[in-house]
Amino acid sequence: MKRSALPSGALTALAALVGTLALPLVAQAQRPPDFLLRTPRVSVGARVGYAVPFASSEIFDFTREQLTVERSDFNAPSIGGQLAIRVTPRVDIAVDLAWSKSETKSEFRDWVDLDDLPIEQWTEFQRAPVVFGVKAYLKERGRSIGRFAWIPEAWTPFVGGGAGWVFYRFEQDGEFVDFETFDIFRDRFTSEGSTPTIHVFGGADWSLGPMVFLTAEGRYSWAEVDMSGDFVDFDPMDLSGFQVTAGFSIRF
Repeated sequence: MKRSALPSGALTALAALVGTLALPLVAQAQRPPDFLLRTPRVSVGARVGYAVPFASSEIFDFTREQLTVERSDFNAPSIGGQLAIRVTPRVDIAVDLAWSKSETKSEFRDWVDLDDLPIEQWTEFQRAPVVFGVKAYLKERGRSIGRFAWIPEAWTPFVGGGAGWVFYRFEQDGEFVDFETFDIFRDRFTSEGSTPTIHVFGGADWSLGPMVFLTAEGRYSWAEVDMSGDFVDFDPMDLSGFQVTAGFSIRF
């Protein structure tokens, strides 16, 4: 069953970013160590990773109790990108865009239809944060030689935090049980929207050359939102979670 992506603009932007970076990254990674003619001021990169939602609110509890869905089923691969601007030798201001989506096929745990067949449905959960942050490096990222040469350090750890907005979509599509009449019916239930979020993170950059570097990062984020659409009777939804990512960036 094909399902919509959220948001479509985010996926288009990320795909364009990956395509733009791919060829320069490969070419640069094959060159011997070199130097830049000046201290880099901007970096742009693409990442892939794995998102682990906390999934601790009422809607997740209800879904796990009624359907054959586990907490780990909401985990999903993620893709994203980052633009960072250097403001001091050890501090960047960064904007991040990411997207993750899980799809889980399930059935009711305690109910079957009149033919003793399972009552089946799909549960889809998407998150797309757009956030700003401050990234602080714990040591110098490189050194200047004379007036025109800058040589990067082999690796540099960082920590940081920030805030922004997270977009989400939660959808269940398939067959369900009316607990008042015990009838079985087919329907689609959806809640979507956005809410503020905050996050903290830590990681490290490894230089592959003067322009290209590899980044690995772990990030915790916190957010909750009042559910909309067909889920307005539920408590606020937990959009918090942990994410690990790795990817390549270009500095210039």
